Amino acid sequence: MARFLVNKPLGMYRHGSDPLDGDFMNLLFCDPSLPALKFRTPRTNLGGGALVSAKNMPTKLVLTGRKRKLMDIDNALNMFLASARFVDLVRKFQPDIQTFPVECSWSDGTPAGQCFFLFKPVMLDAVNREKTTARWTPTVPGQGIWYIEGPGQKFVFDKSRMGDTHFWLAPNMPSYGALVSETLYKALRDADMQSFAATLHFEEI
Repeated sequence: MARFLVNKPLGMYRHGSDPLDGDFMNLLFCDPSLPALKFRTPRTNLGGGALVSAKNMPTKLVLTGRKRKLMDIDNALNMFLASARFVDLVRKFQPDIQTFPVECSWSDGTPAGQCFFLFKPVMLDAVNREKTTARWTPTVPGQGIWYIEGPGQKFVFDKSRMGDTHFWLAPNMPSYGALVSETLYKALRDADMQSFAATLHFEEI
């Protein structure tokens, strides 16, 4: 089975992050000429699909809002912001993940700790189109986007395409494009990683 990996916002207070360096609006792929990246940036769908360049990558973040315990997986600047233990566990299953260290501080200047921007360099279309009941919407010739619009709609994934992949970007998902295998999902749950949302599991055939 496969699931979406979605960070879960906690609390009732506004949280944000402001970079102190870099240029997060102009992040680059190492090889932007790849056809699959034509309409993407490293921040599309929480980042990934190919190797990301360190150029312009922020290395320091000010976390705004109320001080809180840092979560193992969060969203900062529309990229995954992960703890070291989250990264270490994911890497056991998907060694080719890409990370960039980030020193975090609070608005008053006190340190909050180190995290990592986490990217999934693998772009994989493993959706079985015959069994999937989500709606396919064409966008440009030969391309489109999947949407789940209501109860009963689902994705079905092709095991033969997934192979040993455990953490990947689906090229045709609108905003929840980060996917994990059921094996990795269970390992994250068993390790009590904080805080990612419980998501629907989708069949593999």
